[in-house]
Amino acid sequence: MISLSGSATFTSRSFWTAAVIVFMLTIIRLVALRFSAVDLFFDESQYWSWSRELALGYFSKPPLLAWLIAAAEHICGASEACIRSPAPFMSLGTSLFAYAAGRALYDARTGFWAAMLAAFGTGSVFAARIASTDAPLVLFWALALLAYVRLLEKADWRWALVLGFAIGAGLLAKYAMLYFLPGLVLAAAFEERARALMARPELWLALASAVIVASPNILWNAANGFVAFRYAGGNVIGEPIEPSLMRPLEFLAAQFAVLGPVVFGVAIVTTIALVRTRGASLPLPADRILLAFALPPLAIVTATASLVHAYANWAAAAFVPLAVLAAAVLVRRKSSVLLWGSLALGLAAQIALIGADAFATSIHLPFLVKPNPYYRTLGWNGYGRTVGQIARKLGISVIASDTRAEVASLLYYWRDQPEQILAWPTTEDLPGFDLTRGLTAAAPQPVLFVSQCQDADRLERFYAKVTRLGVFVTDDPAPRGFTAFTLEQPRGPIGPLAPCRTG
Repeated sequence: MISLSGSATFTSRSFWTAAVIVFMLTIIRLVALRFSAVDLFFDESQYWSWSRELALGYFSKPPLLAWLIAAAEHICGASEACIRSPAPFMSLGTSLFAYAAGRALYDARTGFWAAMLAAFGTGSVFAARIASTDAPLVLFWALALLAYVRLLEKADWRWALVLGFAIGAGLLAKYAMLYFLPGLVLAAAFEERARALMARPELWLALASAVIVASPNILWNAANGFVAFRYAGGNVIGEPIEPSLMRPLEFLAAQFAVLGPVVFGVAIVTTIALVRTRGASLPLPADRILLAFALPPLAIVTATASLVHAYANWAAAAFVPLAVLAAAVLVRRKSSVLLWGSLALGLAAQIALIGADAFATSIHLPFLVKPNPYYRTLGWNGYGRTVGQIARKLGISVIASDTRAEVASLLYYWRDQPEQILAWPTTEDLPGFDLTRGLTAAAPQPVLFVSQCQDADRLERFYAKVTRLGVFVTDDPAPRGFTAFTLEQPRGPIGPLAPCRTG
């Protein structure tokens, strides 16, 4: 690759400076979670519910995040802050691995700024405050990148095992870790040492180790009809295909927010240089290695966006290689203004989010269609308590709902209560909560059914006695409305509901 530069003293100083900064940042983020007023988003509540039923896989995701939440709850309880607490620690690890990768590929100064860009990237600042599968994915991607770089320097079975562990653990976090494989191929196309490594037994030892680490989830999927794989694929191929030129542009524009404007801007400039010169005149081979691992997720998701909707975080795997690349390019060009500017932007975003999270229920921005930008993540606490109290008042032991958001939020915000929370069955192809807690005709009656839909006719197909209790609005700083019914006398098996005909 390249010769490492800089004295041992500077290397030690840069590492400890970076380490102290990200450790302090982690403490600040943990304290901020304690004062956050933001309810768990229903995705987070779903992950928490999985942590109460530990398994080797779940219907839509691999199991690692649920395991981490279970460990966190064992240590500090079931509060929102505790459930989210693994995220700041994973961001800490990602930053330190980014330092190590930048140091190994370039020098200690680059390592320092790689750690800073990883810690203060706008997407990183956002992700460090929620329970998300992206955080462990990015952490193990960073470790895999570091191990791969070390293997390029010297083929060593110990780093091969680290690489295998990182890829396998990444797959247990999110299936997007598979993007690392085309990265290996592209790196071989870009760089001679990477081509040589492809023929080495150490790389194949790493890949075999990855399969072993990920095998619990692979075996779980095999035993459950590959439901998680089908769910992940259904997010893409399950949507109507509608070719679009705007969606890819919108996705790429969103990367300026997810990856950071400086990081993604450098990525674009460097990629253009690679295309124009076929890689021959890029300053360093290390640049091509980093692009090799960043381009596959970006290119594949951009292509996907031309056919169906794609979310901005689907290319989160590109973050670490691009953060290291941006640090290297800007340090080499002595672009201190952009480096410090990126750090200042991330710090401003961090301060803004800490303050906004603490006062989330009081925010009112009249120029927005929804004056409170937190509207999707507020009101779930009040919703869960209100529904639970209705069931308790009526002496009903079973509560059911027809959407993942309501079921997940009820499970968390009415947790440890005697009432049973069930999900109305969806479809056989891509089951949701009904895989483990589906409503059946055998459920104790009456059933309290809560829904955003006021249509009683669709319920009467399955229950002979449907009583509409009315529309309720939670007493909460962010009120949520719902319609409640009692259901009795099932006509037979409970199947998917017809589409709602009313509001």
